[in-house]
Amino acid sequence: MALASAALATDASARHRAQRPFDAAPQTVVVRENVPAAGVYAVKITVTTATPRRAVVDVTVGRRVHRLRTSGRGRLAHLSLHVRVKRKRVLAIGATEGIARPRLAVSLKRLRGIAPTKRSPAPARHLAVTGTTGPTGVTGAPSEPVAAIATAPAAPTAAATTTSPPSPPPPTGVPGPPGDPSSWHTIFDDEFNGTSLDTSKWSTGWYGSGITAPVNAEELQCYDPNQVSVAGGELDLNLVAKTESCGGQTRSYASGLVSTSGKFSYTYGYLEARVWLPGGSAVTDWPAVWTDGQSWPTDGELDAVEGLGGQACWHFHDPLGAFGGCSQTTMTGGWHTFGADWEPGSVTYYYDGLAVGTVTQGITGAPMYVILDLAADNANGGALQAPATMRVDYVRIWQH
Repeated sequence: MALASAALATDASARHRAQRPFDAAPQTVVVRENVPAAGVYAVKITVTTATPRRAVVDVTVGRRVHRLRTSGRGRLAHLSLHVRVKRKRVLAIGATEGIARPRLAVSLKRLRGIAPTKRSPAPARHLAVTGTTGPTGVTGAPSEPVAAIATAPAAPTAAATTTSPPSPPPPTGVPGPPGDPSSWHTIFDDEFNGTSLDTSKWSTGWYGSGITAPVNAEELQCYDPNQVSVAGGELDLNLVAKTESCGGQTRSYASGLVSTSGKFSYTYGYLEARVWLPGGSAVTDWPAVWTDGQSWPTDGELDAVEGLGGQACWHFHDPLGAFGGCSQTTMTGGWHTFGADWEPGSVTYYYDGLAVGTVTQGITGAPMYVILDLAADNANGGALQAPATMRVDYVRIWQH
């Protein structure tokens, strides 16, 4: 995927993001697999696209839709999950991509049968939400029904959060790394309790100073230090409608990005950030808490949370593709903790203290730095909304 400038085009650390033209008709391929008997099946799916750049692919397994992203070089996306099949049938698996018809490879393995149970009253219906997915690409993750979100509390609009936002309340739940607390020690901590950004830890912009180009050329904003502020115990990254020039282009929006590149990096550990994502019933724009190596994608990319298509999602990228999934519940309307336990050979993701998925394929071991950003993008993020604010209460990292 082309990056925002010639300078960035030679910088392999810049992550590539998918772009789907608005005038492209979706292309779908369907594979039908015979399921010989009832039971729990391990399903492994590999999607290969014709798109020479990173692409978003919707994979349908039965009635469930999972959103994946391919790698720019390998053009591959992988999905591993467990499916509970109650009776013999044909399982339809489809893949939809917005530019060209993808190729689909599927394997099924029966793990165990299903013990008979007494018939019980019908449970309360779950709210079916188009595009909402459960854990995808997650080793050993069971396939669960979509969680109802009809009763989720309404979030303030992005515009409201940019005018006199309340200070973050004390954390609730059980923040911090999993397991025995005595086995961890802190290696990075910013509580954003000052009146300005701590420049010993963070830099603004993407590989440059002042107003810089975005991470990818299709993003609609420049990264402007003026859209980064620290006050009231939080870091605010503000997306506004403002014409600015960067990377040789004039863009219609300005927003904030901070990173620890050149100042802090780590190999393995538990990253946690307490964040208020912009949006109401769905995540708007493209907020993200992620880490990146100096040579992308060889050194990997770890997305603790990013807003994709209105959902809060997690992924790990390597040269062959991306593995991960999206939350079954809305992650807007309040403060949430997003964590990633990066260990040799695995990354386990935690949302509000609960494990939501584990990735065990393609885990790299090179040092990574931390990035927080709020992008405007019509191809990958949620609905475009400006003004909008991504609010960060703290960023903490522990190691064993």
